[in-house]
Amino acid sequence: MLHPKLLYKLSGIMLCLLCIAAGQAHAQRPDKIKVKPTSGKLSADIRSEAYYYPDFQDGTVSFRNGRTTVGNLNYNMLTGEIEFINSKKDTLALANMYDVTQAIFGTDIFYYDPESENLLKLLEEYDDKKLFVNERYELTNIKNVGAFGMESSTTSPTSSSSNQNIGDTQNRLKQNESLIYSAKSSYFIADKTQYMPATRASILRMFPEHKSEIKKYIKNQKFNLNEKEDLSQLLKYIAEL
Repeated sequence: MLHPKLLYKLSGIMLCLLCIAAGQAHAQRPDKIKVKPTSGKLSADIRSEAYYYPDFQDGTVSFRNGRTTVGNLNYNMLTGEIEFINSKKDTLALANMYDVTQAIFGTDIFYYDPESENLLKLLEEYDDKKLFVNERYELTNIKNVGAFGMESSTTSPTSSSSNQNIGDTQNRLKQNESLIYSAKSSYFIADKTQYMPATRASILRMFPEHKSEIKKYIKNQKFNLNEKEDLSQLLKYIAEL
């Protein structure tokens, strides 16, 4: 029989290992994804790399017409679409993201912003103001495979091409080219009527009655508005004005 102190230590070690494993499972998404020319369809391997969750989640999707549906859901960070598993065990994407208002994956709540064409994850709420993040893979490089299998950059994607349809982009590639997509996090704020990128100008426009105090606070604190912690601190300060 093991000594009680040994059992206690083993239990502590097991708990740590489980926590590490859980963290790794959620953080297993790669920083970059390479996509080869295809007929416009993503391979199963690429899809699995691009999913927000390692496994499909029980979830609910709400639509603009008031209808809701439940199912096994996941968010594809490469295509920006919500995908589900149907009764035949096929993996399909929702037909039109513009019809979506809200999606719930487990305990996570997402809203769709039709203007930016992004699925936004709710992070925090301050009174009637909300902080969101959009996590997505964006096209950052197009590489050419030359002699001896060496890769070199051939094209710097424009801002418009970085968000274009993945299938259309793949179809235009030559056989010796590949797309490099990089993970990116973009933050948004919202009130009851609109979503806006979390920039200094947007924040000042959303809180015109506190413009002078916010300007002074941002300058004194030297905030990086691309960081969640700094945005959270700023919105918390504004909520207390």
